[in-house]
Parts: sequence; structure tokens; C-alpha cells
Amino acid sequence: MLKLNTPVEIGPLEKRFSYRDSILFIGSCFADEMGRRCEELYFDTLTNPFGVLFNPCSVAQCLGLLEGYGINSYGCSFVPEDVIETPDGYCSFHHHGSFCRSTPEEFLDDANRALAEGSEFYYRKGWVVVTLGTAFIYTDRESGQPVSNCHKLPQERFERTMIDVDRVYDMLSQYVAARPDRQWVFTVSPVRHLADGPHANQLSKATLHLGIEKLVSRYPNAHYFPAYEIMMDELRDYRFYADDMMHPSQLAANYIFGKFMEWALSDSDRPLLAEAENVRSMMQHRLLNPGTPQAAQFERRRDEALTSLLKKIRS
Repeated sequence: MLKLNTPVEIGPLEKRFSYRDSILFIGSCFADEMGRRCEELYFDTLTNPFGVLFNPCSVAQCLGLLEGYGINSYGCSFVPEDVIETPDGYCSFHHHGSFCRSTPEEFLDDANRALAEGSEFYYRKGWVVVTLGTAFIYTDRESGQPVSNCHKLPQERFERTMIDVDRVYDMLSQYVAARPDRQWVFTVSPVRHLADGPHANQLSKATLHLGIEKLVSRYPNAHYFPAYEIMMDELRDYRFYADDMMHPSQLAANYIFGKFMEWALSDSDRPLLAEAENVRSMMQHRLLNPGTPQAAQFERRRDEALTSLLKKIRS
């Protein structure tokens, strides 16, 4: 038979998660995609408590704040000195632009609420899924701090560099080592950063791959999921890209998520996943004639299906 792609062969994880586990997603917009799908399927998830983060330094800073807040909630909150004024409002260099607010007080309230919720979630026993997007970082020349987002501030304020493999490893290994009871999954985002140029994008992705390989070879609780390879090999066709030719299309993201579930979800929970997919489909169904007896009957069936699913998940 003619083969029209090169399948990425991945065996299942030895230790896999279930519906009883908490899953924290941190990293690039691909982490948002994966986290959203898990949430829609009723997994216990939290995604990007500081917003989308692209580079290992920002991810490590996020993990440090989540871990530090849980130890000392009074010493690790965001304070007025963290606030910067941007063209879109008030934010911080730790956060994505989606956290921008109209006043410093509003930003601090929302940021500290998200930090408290994120830290509580981080300290649950479970899984952390980290998706790295780029090895390029921007450093604020004034403070020397790597920033998660430049927030449309003048380019001359920042220094742009590409970190090396050892720094990728050093930034993340401390958290993997500190939490041996937690399972860590690392992926490289399949989103292409073409603003860097094709060659620089490949160098950046290769640096992330090598840093992650160093991690998973040294820590038994660290694992690699080949989202990047699936996109580059199994889905090597522009029909699997969005209109910007950089992000995976929804079809591609669905395919990669399906592969992730095959790889990571325990066999015993596959019936629950199928049931959750059915409930999600019912929830997304738009009633053409609400208020009719048929619509009321469908709503009852849908609510009963959801109640039954949640009861099984929590049992």
C-alpha cells in the first residue's frame, strides 16, 4: 500500500494519568490548545495562570512563583513595583498581554488571584505539561530580567538573545528534581516562529529539543511527547496549517491531541473519555426550537448524562 506520510511511532507512557489526576498546562499557545481540550473533556485542569509563555526562562519564572507562593504567600505576591505601563494598559513582565488592565490596582488584584489559584493547583499531586515555543528570550536592559512579553514597548529597551541547551536544562531541571512525586511532560510547540527566519527557527527548536532530551534522560519523572514531530512528519502539508501558515489548523490540533490521549491516558479511563466526548457533543448542540417538548427532553438527557459522568469521575 502507498504510504502518504511518515508516522511517528510512540509507545504509551509506563505511568499514565487518569481522570483523578490534576493537570497543569504551562507554556506557548499550543499549551492553551491542549489545556482547553482537556477542560472541555472534564479533566481537572488549569492552563497558563500567567497567560501564554513562550521561552524556558519565562516558564521557569512562572514555576518559581507558583512554588514560592505556596511556601510563603506573603512574600511572593505581585506588588506595585512589578507593574509596568504599556500601550494596552497596566501589566508586568511576568505576564502575557491578556493580563493588561486599565489600572495598576485592577491588574494586581487579578494577577494575585491567578497566582493564588495557580499555586494551590500546582501543589496538588498530579501532572505538569510544559510546551516550549522558542529558545529566544528578551531581557529588559534596565532590570536584567528576562521578560515573558515585551508589551509593545520600544525595542531598544530589550536585548534579544538565544539561550543555549545547558540553560534550558538548568532553568527547568530544578523544578523537576524538587518534585519527584509529580510527573512532567515536555513538548516543543509545532508553531513555527517565522519572524526569526526559517534557519533561526530551526536552531531555536533544536535547542529546546536538546534541553528537553537532557532532562528526560536524567529524571524518570520527566517525559517527552513529540507534538513537533507529529506536525512536521505525519502532517507535513500546508492544508494542516491555519491561514498564517505558522499555527496548526484545528484539524491538526485535534489530531495531535488525539495522539496525546492515546499516549498518556490510562486504558481504564478510555470509556470515561468516550463518555466525556459524547457529553461535550451534547453540550455543544444548538437547539433549533428551544421551548418545545422535544427540546426539553433533550436537555434532560443532556443534564443526566453530565451528572452521571461527573459522578463517575469523582468516585
